[in-house]
Amino acid sequence: MNYKIEEKSAFYVLEKAEMHSIENDQNKTSIPEFWSRAYADGTMDTLLAQSDDQDYIFGVCYGNPNKNEKTFEYSIAVKCDKDTPVPSGFRKNLIPAKTWAVFSCVGAMPNAIQETWQKIVTEFFPTAEYQPTNEMDIEAYTQGDMDTPDYQSEIWVPIQKK
Repeated sequence: MNYKIEEKSAFYVLEKAEMHSIENDQNKTSIPEFWSRAYADGTMDTLLAQSDDQDYIFGVCYGNPNKNEKTFEYSIAVKCDKDTPVPSGFRKNLIPAKTWAVFSCVGAMPNAIQETWQKIVTEFFPTAEYQPTNEMDIEAYTQGDMDTPDYQSEIWVPIQKK
């Protein structure tokens, strides 16, 4: 498993968010559908027009403090400036400075990201000296063809020592 531990400064994102359910793994289909809608309905164009960093498009999964909940908030986001105007239906959020485990992910979406998540949960965290903070995690998608076997992305998980 290819990963690195990084300190990242706080940054702002402009995002469009939805609630998703983990019941019966619904999120494994509802999140890819959200992305498809975002490309079709102009959401991606709006986000990219406001972005101050074209390196990544983010999928931000916000943790649910109540562990019994079956839903969580997920957003499609881009980095933006503190003063970026917020279009109707979007919001701006501050991602705080954190220590992150950054995992490389290679392969066609959404299978590659889902397989990497499975390894993070079943292989990395059970044996690592770190644990997730469970407040959020970020899927960092690069420009390129997400359907190719060599497409590269990352998963950022905020961590703390066990």
